[in-house]
Amino acid sequence: MKKDLIARVMETLQEAGFIVSSRCEARGFDLAARREEITLLAKILHNIDGINEGVARSIKRAAFCLLASPVVIGEKRGTSFLEDDVVYHRYGIPALNAHTLYDYFIGGVHPYVYSATGGLYVNIDGEEMQWARERKELSLGDVAAELGVSRRSVSKYEEGGASTTIDIALKLEEILDTKLIEILEFLKSEFENSLPRQARDIPGARVEEVASDLEEDILGVMEEIGFEIFRTAYAPFNAVSLPQSQRLSGEESERMKILTGISKYTERMIKKARIISSLSQVTRTKSVLVVNGNVKRVQVDNTVLIRKEELKKIRDPEEFTCMMEERAKG
Repeated sequence: MKKDLIARVMETLQEAGFIVSSRCEARGFDLAARREEITLLAKILHNIDGINEGVARSIKRAAFCLLASPVVIGEKRGTSFLEDDVVYHRYGIPALNAHTLYDYFIGGVHPYVYSATGGLYVNIDGEEMQWARERKELSLGDVAAELGVSRRSVSKYEEGGASTTIDIALKLEEILDTKLIEILEFLKSEFENSLPRQARDIPGARVEEVASDLEEDILGVMEEIGFEIFRTAYAPFNAVSLPQSQRLSGEESERMKILTGISKYTERMIKKARIISSLSQVTRTKSVLVVNGNVKRVQVDNTVLIRKEELKKIRDPEEFTCMMEERAKG
């Protein structure tokens, strides 16, 4: 069931003009997708109640690091199907069904309604409401009396930031003879240009997974070399690494982000390298897999392979990135 849903989501995103990664096969997000400046990290599951707080936190953390928007796509909430063109939320991540996804990215239909405790709600354009009320020479009390709500409630609508039920919003539009219900911008549209200096500044900074000794060792070495490390959980990669060296010239190199995977030398390592490579292409990052053991290959797709023993001989981020560039050229 989940496999079919993932296929439908991928088909919709591709039809909408997104570059879509391969399936991640991790507990966190299932795929990444990018169209122009919009990057998504999507968690796809039949029932949106299947996501827990720890996984949601890890998805938000990865999304923040990669300047992406997290989204959950599902079919049911509890025993009920998700309604079309309604946005739900799970632990701060917008959740919607495949129909809403199609309408938004292909049909150009923006959602207006969101689900919260108690029912379905919409947001009111307070400035437009005040202008329309004054144009009709109605007081706050006049509007409140016609709506059957308190004067304070009407005042909150005009102040902005207050939501109301669909019935009240439609009646309010009828009273004031103007459109007041706002489009629901459920995807984040603005991000910081660079990552904060401290991991605690990142939403969901606590990493839930217990790091292995190998992961601790390798990421510790990278920090000693001069990388800023932002650890991830439940993702195909173990961290997003940023070189801090001032010797790296140019604005682009200062913004370089490296999806950093860590693995023992196994058959599964090749598959992991390919998934990280696919993600790096979508998120416009570099990718590297640090391997504990002997490996004859230096690259899998676009993921550079570096042996743990080689890493320990590297002195600074510039030497590391030079090695990556040389191996990427084949």
